This record gives sequence, structure tokens and C-alpha cells, in this order.
Amino acid sequence: MDRALNLGLLAGALGGQHGLPSPEELQQRLADAEVQLFRRQTSIPDDLLETAWYLHAIASVDQAQQLYTVARQRQCFAVSAHVFDMALADPRWDRVDRLILGFAAGIGYRRGDRDPNETAIMRRLQDEISSNPPVLNHIDSLAVEAGLALIGFETRTLFTRFASWRRELHEIARLVELPDLATTGYGTTHAVILGGEDLLHYLARGDVGRLSRARERLLAATLGQRGQGELPARWVAYHLLALADEAATGSVWSPDLLPPDLPDAVRHAFTMGSPPVLTLWNPQKELLTSSPSPFSAQVRRMVLSVPTSSGKTMVAQLLALSYLETTSKSICYVAPTRSLCREVRRSMASRLRVLQKEAGPDRPDFPTFDQVIRQGGDIWDALLTELGSEDAPPDVEVMTPERLQHLLRHDAEGVLDRFGMFIFDEAQLIKEASRGFTLETTIAYLHHRTRDTEHRIILLSAAMGNAAQIARWIDPDGPAKPFESQWRGPRRLYALFTSEPIWDQTTSRPSKGLSPYRLSNPLKGKLALRLSDNRTVRLEIREPIGTLVRKANSPDQTSGTTKDSDKSDPNYLVASRMIGILGHAGTALVVTSTRLTAQRIARTLAAQMPEHPDSFALADFVKTQLGDEHPLVAVLRHGVGFHHAGLPIEVLEAIEDALRADILPYLTCTSTLTDGVNLPVHTVVIYDENYQGMNQELRLRGPRLVNAVGRAGRAGKETEGWIVLVSADPPSQDGFADLAPSAQELTVSSAVTDDQAFDEILALEAAAHADQDAVIRVASGRAADFVAFIWFYLADSESRGVIPSEADVNGLSGDLLAAKQDQRYATGLTALAHHVREIYQRTEPEARRRWPRTGTSIGSAQVIDADARRVADLIRHMGQGEAEELSRPGPAVMLLAELGILADLLTLPENTAHWRFRITKQGADIPVQTHEVLLDWLQGLTYAALAETHLAAITDAGRRIEEMVDAVTSHFEHFLAWTVGALVELTNTFLIDSESERRLCPELGPFIRYGVNDRGALGLMLNGLRSRRLAHEIARQIPEDLAQGDLHEWLASMGLTEWRDRFSASASEMLDLLDLTSTRGRSLLRNLLETASTSIELDLLSPATDADSSILALTSTPGAQQPAPIGLYAGPVLLARVRAADHTDVLAILDSGLELAFRLETTTLHISTTSE
Repeated sequence: MDRALNLGLLAGALGGQHGLPSPEELQQRLADAEVQLFRRQTSIPDDLLETAWYLHAIASVDQAQQLYTVARQRQCFAVSAHVFDMALADPRWDRVDRLILGFAAGIGYRRGDRDPNETAIMRRLQDEISSNPPVLNHIDSLAVEAGLALIGFETRTLFTRFASWRRELHEIARLVELPDLATTGYGTTHAVILGGEDLLHYLARGDVGRLSRARERLLAATLGQRGQGELPARWVAYHLLALADEAATGSVWSPDLLPPDLPDAVRHAFTMGSPPVLTLWNPQKELLTSSPSPFSAQVRRMVLSVPTSSGKTMVAQLLALSYLETTSKSICYVAPTRSLCREVRRSMASRLRVLQKEAGPDRPDFPTFDQVIRQGGDIWDALLTELGSEDAPPDVEVMTPERLQHLLRHDAEGVLDRFGMFIFDEAQLIKEASRGFTLETTIAYLHHRTRDTEHRIILLSAAMGNAAQIARWIDPDGPAKPFESQWRGPRRLYALFTSEPIWDQTTSRPSKGLSPYRLSNPLKGKLALRLSDNRTVRLEIREPIGTLVRKANSPDQTSGTTKDSDKSDPNYLVASRMIGILGHAGTALVVTSTRLTAQRIARTLAAQMPEHPDSFALADFVKTQLGDEHPLVAVLRHGVGFHHAGLPIEVLEAIEDALRADILPYLTCTSTLTDGVNLPVHTVVIYDENYQGMNQELRLRGPRLVNAVGRAGRAGKETEGWIVLVSADPPSQDGFADLAPSAQELTVSSAVTDDQAFDEILALEAAAHADQDAVIRVASGRAADFVAFIWFYLADSESRGVIPSEADVNGLSGDLLAAKQDQRYATGLTALAHHVREIYQRTEPEARRRWPRTGTSIGSAQVIDADARRVADLIRHMGQGEAEELSRPGPAVMLLAELGILADLLTLPENTAHWRFRITKQGADIPVQTHEVLLDWLQGLTYAALAETHLAAITDAGRRIEEMVDAVTSHFEHFLAWTVGALVELTNTFLIDSESERRLCPELGPFIRYGVNDRGALGLMLNGLRSRRLAHEIARQIPEDLAQGDLHEWLASMGLTEWRDRFSASASEMLDLLDLTSTRGRSLLRNLLETASTSIELDLLSPATDADSSILALTSTPGAQQPAPIGLYAGPVLLARVRAADHTDVLAILDSGLELAFRLETTTLHISTTSE
């Protein structure tokens, strides 16, 4: 709506033509239609539709170019497409009318530079597109169906559809004894099908010969040379002919976009990967054709700042895959949260497989270096031998800034040797107070170390107001390449929701207390819609949405009353009733400031909704994870969920998957979700809290707001997104301004430039003049982080043979963003860095190099170091049998508990979540021993069982489980896993240095992180298995005589059916097992694309027969649960099954949509592509 109603756009389209509405009149009619749709009134005025067809005609006719510019034609396409799009909501149209409107809308969006809205139109109408025989039943609309299907660019269905239509039309021609239908009444339709299929093969496979043939066939159809009549088919042919010219210049096969010498496999990774990318959008083309080219080796630094849903992630993937295919180094992709890391892995997986490359599985943020191996690897790599994996390291590692920083602290040279490209997503988070400085120092260090190497650094952001300045930061000498664009596909509608008392409906009643009366007024909902000319349309909700209760001294008091907060409906309840009205349009994401608010709104939303059977399975899964009493279970049964950091990873992932699959109509969340996961929805609701004493950092403002609203309007799924601000304040223009922060508000600055943070730096520097030890006593905050950063750099330099006095701390301090943004920050940071170096030089060499490895402040590192020395001394002097027991996690935990070390770790300043439980929120404390809960966690107890065992004193079952989930996620999955892992590493370092062969359980940190106590289970989880339950179950069933390294083969030998039966594996667990057991470093799809054939070994279910190849089909087992086994069928007879190790590869071939032929030779299945 924001662009569709732009007055300049409308004026350009209309061009002052007589007999048409004026731009202002058309703007008003469009606005009225939009408002009516918002109110669920779907009729479109006939005169508005007639205007749209006129504009479409101006845009479409070649001769019009003599009168109208290309820009005006593009505007006509965009405006008319918007009208046709709205008209599709009108129920009066029959199937053929809807197809015609859909194609007009889709091709108008495509040719009006509104990608990928045409894909959204196709998806909306895909049930109207028939590929079921006989084709004669719908041949009058077939050309329109084909055109609409083609512009949706869904290769998975397109190849099959066009092949089916082609075969049927050829069969009709054969029956009437003609070579084709060119001389019949269906000749134009036949040419559209053949030309469309040719164009598809060029876009997906790069066949230039078929592009030429597509143009010939579509031109003949347009000119009426393939039969008479069929005007709709000629109309479609004309537009597909124009699309052929436009798509050829914008496809990944264009030598003007991608380097001509780039291997075809990279292009295939996009055209045949998921989702398929056949053509690029305008901002992508603008970047790729700019000079110098982003593919050029001289462009070693890049900043991409474009809105969400504008394709920046796809550009980053294109650059990454091109780099992988043309170099020997790997890529490190950095994302701020583990949720976004999972999303990135998911989006890259299919593309990487086409290149026969892999993305690494999820790993903890705190790697533990294996001092026993002493080969530059870490403990994770050692554990992979449990699975029999001898593959090379993954080609792409996706990790958080914290994990990358830990890797650098352990082996910076190894990181730089392995990775040649570093991509930082959501780079605007540099300015965040909590974690921004970690991101800044990591980027600064990498830039400092790679100034004179070929390493590349790319920063991505959807909310960066100073991209050019950031580009100068990471490459002050040039040529860093900044790229900014405000382009976006789906249009947006902005709205403000608030409430207002109905003053003429006051009721009074007596009350006890200082104010003897209570006056009640119903609240009416008020809605303000912003139009593109900045006018505001105001609507009201008819039914009351809440009640305001005031304290009064008399029943008729009109002024001086005060709100009775206890008896009035709370704001979140009123808001939830307004939010419930929005669900008819599509999935709604409600973004709040706090966990508590997210859960409250979810609960009150669910209370309004009937049960939602589609989400029952998800509710049952969550019940198995958290217990029946957890509040999430109840709301999910009504189609409402909530998402925040207090939930286990398995549950968060299940909720995210349900939202992607449109299973959940409503999801409430905190801003960490919108910062962390690309979950575009139709409607984003910003619940704007602002109460007295609220921490203003929690408010949704600036980049955080931009990220949230950027989820509205699912590119390729919808053509419009709604952004709704729900506030207790009356709607105003200021409210709309809040939804569109200015460039200044989006300026990315260093977290150190915050006054309080920099004051800490200055105060510490001043204190160091009197007492240098103050530098390492600083416990937390940006000052402590800076000290740890400089200390790490000095240790890193020393490991490279640079003595501390010669380490370039001036240069490193100067490479921080803070130093580039203001000289006074540079001066203060450099001065403090010199103090750090002085105390570093006075510290014992071995100790000073050990401390940074913990990843904590230097003060905390000293505590951990001292505790580790104490543990090592004890282990050296204990009995042999007792020492051997410490290789297991249980005895190791008990030792640390008995020595008071767990308690010591919990008091470190890095632990921001206290280990404390209360009977009620304000009640007495419950004594809970950390090690007792930890031991049960390692044994595999569920969250519900842990809560029942250790928090039975909490009578509220829901709060009991929530408290336990919070404790486990914050302490076991993060803090203790990290610090215990650091302590174990230092303990074993001391033991190795003393030439002792004894060890404290080396895997204790990751055992705690994942909640398992078996090396096999841990190896599974480190390789991508997300289910702790399943890891325990598999470990329990591993045969005692199974050789080390045979776990992978043992699992792969079972297959999908046995996994489900033997382990009670859920759908998501099955997907993990398929990924875990798949053959690495191989792509059958790539083989097929490059050589037109490939082969696999099958498990025959009966002796091989001479099955007729023409009736062989490779498909998922009909009626089976997903993911279903894939079998080879001869008609209805199942001949053989695809092995688990080949399942993912075979599924990629089937999902490509390519037309395939099969030949079975004993147990070998030969797969080849067919041609027209």
C-alpha cells in the first residue's frame, strides 16, 4: 500500500489521459478498496477494474512505446497489478476469471519491478492450475494456467506440469494425424506450452538453444501464426515473450551478472536448490553489475544494507558459493543467535549439496581444545570418530560471535588458515549494549589480522543507517564496497491500534475504601490506517474490547477520578482482543518487550480462540518435552504459541517450523526472535509498552523495530504485509513515524560510545595510574571486555613470536569502530590498552597465555585457573581407581561439587542468572543443590521430571516447570557448560604439563551442554542430532560389541521405518537422522545435471525382475508418515527401497522436478534425465 498508492506513481501511470480518473481520484479509490479489504469487504468497483485494464493495455502494447516511456509502462503494470491483486479477493469470479486476473496481476508485478509478488499470486491460485488429464477438460484456459505457473518459478512442479501438458497435446495431435496442433484452433495454446517449457529449461538449466527456440515459438504464437483466435493464449504468449527477454538478462545464466568463468554448478545450486532462484531482483542485479564487481578479488570488504525480504541473504549465499567453488578455503558465517544460525544452515543446505559441499552442524559457543590430541583440532573432532566420520571439515561453519571469538582465543592461526571469507549477519547489533562489543572486537581483530591477506569480510544488515561509514571502518584504505537499497517486494499497510472509553456509557457501583464508588466504562477499539499521501483513515471496532474502572467520590463525578488498575482490564488483555481481529488475514507475529508480556498476550489470545486441531500434534510434542502443566501446551491447542529464550532449543525449533508451515495462526515473542530468525508472516504486531520505571532498552525502537516490522509480508508468499502498532496512547502521526525510524536513528555506533560505558573505560584507565592491578580486577561491563580483548591479542601475538612490548596494541585499538567514530574514544582506549600490556608483561608467561582461553574476564580467568590447579593437584595424588572414575561425567561432577568449585563458578560475574528458587514469586527460598539437578540432567530426565523431583515445593505446576526450564537453559546449556569446560581444559593442561596420564572427564563441558552422559550420544548431538531424548535412546541400544567408528553405519543400516519403530522417532528427529547418515561430499543431483545420469544401489525387497523401465517410478511410500521412505515401484508393486545414506540425495533429485527415466540392473538403479 505504501508504494501502490504513491501519487507520483499514479500520475505517471495515468499520464493526464482524458476519460480516466485523476491521480488523486484513483488514489482515493485505491485507498478505499484497501480499507474495505482490511474490513473484510472484498468487492472491487467495476470502474476501478476498468481503469486497471486500460493501464495494463498501455503497458502491454509495443506500439505504445512510441507514446509512453518505459518508466511509465512499468508504472502502469505496477498499478494495474495492484488492482487485479485486490480483485482476486472478490468471490464473484469463476475459475477462468480468477486465472486471467491472476496472470494479469502476476505479469504486471513481474514487469512492474515488484518481484517476487508474482510468485505469491501463483501460490494463491495454484489449486486452480490443473495438470491432471485429460487436458481437453480445461484447454480453453490452459495457456493462462501455463503462463501463471511459469511466472511463479517453482521448478519442483513446473517441469512435471509442462511435460504432462506437452505429452497430452502431442497425443491429441497424433490422434488427428498431425505433427502438431499449429493448424488447429489450439495451435496458439500448443505453442505457449512448448515455448514456456523451452524458457523454463533455459532459466533452470542454462540451455541457450532452448531460449532461442522459446522466442521463436512465443513470437509465432503472439503474431497468430499458430492457429486463429485464442486471444487469451496470444496475450499470454506476448507477455512470456517479453519475459524471455527480461529474464535472460536477469537470470543467473547471464554473463553480465555472474562471472562467465564461474562453474555452472554454482548457478545450478540456485536454480535447482531450495527455494529455486531463476532470476534476480533489481537490487541484486544492481549490486552484481556494479564496479568493481563484488566477485572481484580486490573487493575484500563489503557492507550490504538492504531491507528484510530484499534478497540480501541470497546475495550473500551467491558470493559464498562462488567463493567456495573457486578457492580451497572455507567460509565462516556469523549470526547473532543460535536460532538464526539454524536458519542459515537450513537455507544453505540444499545449495551446498549441489556443490558437493557441507555446512557444519550446530556446535556450542565454547569449544574445548583437546590438549591430548595436540593437532590443532578440538574435542568435538575427536568425538566424531564415534560416528565413523573421516570426512574433511565442513565447507561452511555457521556460528555465533561468541563461538568465533572462543575459536580465535584457542587457535587464531588455525581459524585464519581454514576460513577465507567471514560473513557477519545482523551487523547492526554492534550497537547493542549486551553483546555488541563482542561482535565489534571480533570484526576489528579479523580486519587487523587480514589487512594484507586475501581474506574477505562481508557485513549484512537490514537496519543500518550509516553503511558507508561502516565500510570505511573495516577498510579505511579502500576499496570497501558499501551497497544500500530501500527496495522491497511486498507492499505494506501500516496501522495503529488503541482504545478509548465510551464516556456516555458510564455505570457506577458502591465500593469500600477511600473512594466509595467505582465508575465503569466500556472501551472501544480504534484503528488508524496510514495512506501513502499521509492521510489517516480512522475506524472503530463495534464490540467493546475491555473495561476501564475509575475510583470516584460520587456516582456522577466527571473529573478528578483515578484509574483502578486492579479492576480495569489490563492493557495486554485489551491488546489481545484487538490482535485477535487481525487473524483472518494470515499468520500474525506479536512482538513484545518481555517474556512475561509475550506469555500474557498468548494466554489471553488463546482464551478467545476455539481449539485448533492443526496444532494438536505440536502441543503433544511440547507436552512430552515440558510436561502437561507448562503454559505453552494449553495455548498451543488453540493455535497460539509463545517464543522466548526460556524455552528449550527443541521446543523453539518446533514452534518456528510450525509458523513456517502456517500451523500457528498467532505467535507472541520477544525481539530476540525477530533479531534471530527469518520468520516472515503476514502481520507483525508491535506491542508497545511504556510503563513507569521501564528499562528503555527493552522498548522496540531503531534497528530492533526495523527487524521486527521487516517480517511483515512473506516475499514470494504474499503481496502485502500488515504492520500494526498496538499502544495505550491515542493514535497520532508520531506513532506512524515510530514505525519508520530515520537513518540517524539507525546509525550503527560502537557500544563503547555509550556515555556510561566510556566513563567506565576512563575510570579504569585513571585507576590504573595508581594501581595497575585494578585493570584485571574489573569484573564486568565494556571495560572488562576491552581488557580481555587486549589481553587475548597480546597472548595471540606472543604465540606468533611477537614479544608483548612490540605487539601493535595501538593499531588494534585504533581498528575498533569506537576509535574511528571519535578521536577521544581512540585516545582513551589506547591509553587503557597500554596499561593492560604493562600488567600482561609482569604476569608469569604460561599463566598469561592460558587465561584468555577461558573466554571470561581476566579476573574470572584467574579464579578458574586457581581452581583448575587445585583439582589437578588432587587428581595427581588420589588413588588410581578413584582417578580412573573421573573420566566419567558423574564422578567428575561430584568431585567439583565436593570441592565447592561449582559454587565458585556460579559466583563469577559472567553468571547473570542466579541459582535461586522460591515457593512463590515472593516466598521463601527452596534449597536446591546444583550438582543434584545436574546429575539428573546428565541422566536424561525430562524438564518435567526435573521439576517434579527438585521443585516439588512449588505448588503451581506451570511455574514449577518454567523455573526448571529457565535454570537448565541459562546454567547448564550455557554458563556451567562454558565455565566447567574451561576449568576442565585448564585442569588437564596442568596434568599434561606434569606428565601425568590422568585426566578429568575431557567432555564434561559438552556433556553438561547437551544433557547426556555417553560419548556416543554426545557424538550424535555434535553431528546435528537435536533431540536429547533420542540421543539417550540410541546410546542405550548401541550393541556392546559395536566397534568404535561404526555407529554411523549401524544407524544407516536400519532405514526410516526401523528408526520410527525402534526409537519412536518424531518427524523432526527422523530428518536429523537422515542428515546424520547421509553420504557426505557427494551430490547425485550434480552428477545428474552435469552428465545426464547417475546411479545408486537399492535394497531389493524381492529377487530382481525384468521390470519394464517405462513403468518404473521412484517415489515416497504412499500414505506413509513424513518423512516417508522412498521406493522404486513398477506400477503398484514396490520393488526396492532407497537406502538411508542415499535418501537426502535422491530426494533432492525428485524435488528438482526434472523429468526422469529409470533402469534397474540387478541392485543398481540408473537414473537419467529425459529431453523433449
